[in-house]
Amino acid sequence: MDVRYFMNIRYRGRLISDPEGDELSNEAALHGYALAIARDLVFGTRMDTIRSWFDCSFEITDEGGRTVLVMPFDEVVPEDEFGSA
Repeated sequence: MDVRYFMNIRYRGRLISDPEGDELSNEAALHGYALAIARDLVFGTRMDTIRSWFDCSFEITDEGGRTVLVMPFDEVVPEDEFGSA
């Protein structure tokens, strides 16, 4: 049975709610799904209201309103690609 998850976005203290949600088969598939969506947003979407997607995180809730995953968008870039100065 699929569960509806709401991919809410936290941006600089403001929560942007996902009114529709997405259905997934289980919680285990959630991180990969969230990572794919974040990757699409970071590398393919420009918005005037969000200056940097790296200032965002997903706060994903289930149908009951329980937070099941908090994932910063900077997870789309492997740590070794940030480099050091």
